[in-house]
Amino acid sequence: MLTFRDRTTSRRAFLQVGTLGLGGLSLPGMLAAQANAANPGETAKLLKDKSVIFLFMHGGPSQTETFDPKMTAPSGVRSITGEIKTSLPGVTFGSTFEKLAQRAHRMTVVRSFKTGDGKHDIKPIVCDQTLGANLGSMYARIAGTNRASTGMPTNVALFPRAIEPKSKPRVTQFGKFDSTGKFGAAYAPFIPGAGGDLQENMKLTLPKNRLGDRKALLKKLDRLRHSLDVAATVEGVDRFQLQA
Repeated sequence: MLTFRDRTTSRRAFLQVGTLGLGGLSLPGMLAAQANAANPGETAKLLKDKSVIFLFMHGGPSQTETFDPKMTAPSGVRSITGEIKTSLPGVTFGSTFEKLAQRAHRMTVVRSFKTGDGKHDIKPIVCDQTLGANLGSMYARIAGTNRASTGMPTNVALFPRAIEPKSKPRVTQFGKFDSTGKFGAAYAPFIPGAGGDLQENMKLTLPKNRLGDRKALLKKLDRLRHSLDVAATVEGVDRFQLQA
């Protein structure tokens, strides 16, 4: 399991979003209300613009050829390709991870995780300790699904079909990697490429005139919201408009 430093962990997070009036029915208004309920000032200090990216590789190398070479172990247990020094004193990676070894000081390799049982499932990505949700979904529940400043998702899952559409589909017999548990579909990982929702969601299923009507309504609601806000909060509303 590989994760970046400055992690913020929490098993549960709750947002209380108040009832919105007519002027707050737009998506930017909803985002602003959620952010205020989550105390964004304190949260931002801890998150430091981090994201969770889950990279799944069919038939990937074992831990002894990646982050735990075990070169002092007997033959058949230790790495067969050798090890390479990293930017951290006393820490080595598999010899094929030259570029990652140079960046070892920017990541944390977790070697202390124990599954607690011998079941062949997808721990620690999804398990009882994550409330049945993808680890990234838990993080997105606290950090938000997208960065307000860039729009980039905070929870991403990369499967082989993100690179090659003809690749095998993701493995599901041991569990669902993009599960959101009780957090809801809004916190599902962003999955680019074939097999994800991105390409399907980008297809226009509404007649063009209906889409135009919705855009016009959104503009009217946003203008109403802007007219009600005091000048000191306009900048914040604009930020949520950009996110929306």
